[in-house]
Amino acid sequence: MNILSFDVGGTTIKYGLVNQDFEVLSKGSIETPDNENNFLNIIDTVASKYLDKFEKISIAMPGFVSKKESKYLYGTNIKYEIDFKKLEGFEPSKFSIDNDGNVAAYAEYQLNYKNKVENLIMLTFGTGIGGGIISNGKILRGGSNAGELGHILISDDSQIQCNCGKRGCLESIVSARSWTEQCKVLSQNEPESELAIRFSEQNLGSVLFDEKIKLTSEQILSRDIIISYISRGLVSIFEIFNNELFVLGGSMSSQPYSLLNLIKDNIDSNFTFTARVFPEIKISKFKSDSGIIGSALLAQND
Repeated sequence: MNILSFDVGGTTIKYGLVNQDFEVLSKGSIETPDNENNFLNIIDTVASKYLDKFEKISIAMPGFVSKKESKYLYGTNIKYEIDFKKLEGFEPSKFSIDNDGNVAAYAEYQLNYKNKVENLIMLTFGTGIGGGIISNGKILRGGSNAGELGHILISDDSQIQCNCGKRGCLESIVSARSWTEQCKVLSQNEPESELAIRFSEQNLGSVLFDEKIKLTSEQILSRDIIISYISRGLVSIFEIFNNELFVLGGSMSSQPYSLLNLIKDNIDSNFTFTARVFPEIKISKFKSDSGIIGSALLAQND
């Protein structure tokens, strides 16, 4: 059974045709629109492109969803409601919806780590920070939409306001988008630096974590602040869930550079865990396709 799978972000909608072996047969992307009508038109247009090549549509959304009602309710980076029952030819049995962090975590667990751990937590770094919690082999949903890990409060800086309205959220400080914005500022401040040259070539915020680049003192300070906040977030999550593994994914996962080493060094230098071992941290094996694959996987099980 082929699934037409969508992984929606605040900036980009990624889609792909995924087969029963969870191979992505073809894929594409399009800019995320600013209203429900245009969003539904995009889904219909992509579906018509793959006409007769899929048996089910599955959509991963960056925020709160109602699986029962086939609705997206709200998210900090897409703030309008979407009723997917308005899609052309909508059939409940052929449609699936879930949170993007949930499906990414579920894919990593089921297809890569199921026989190794039972408690896995994934964070996806993109426009925001998505989260998925696998507890005892199952997605932890709480009342319905648990796992919004990007909105744990890790800073007391009242000037840092998140799109959700709170101040000091993990997402507002260290999302991949914030890395990119920080690189822009650093490049403007020191346009002749190695970082500025590399950033102008690639436009990737994760280049800040490339240890092969000779950073200036200002750039090192900015990088270390980001790493410190990510580390605080991971440690806080571990203290609550006592998970066995962290998986980091999202738009940066194709080129994370030395991100993991920097996080590990920071945690080792600043935290101790008596009678416990801090979880290993891995980069998503599915890279930026984790949402597409995870959405298809959940659709097969719905």
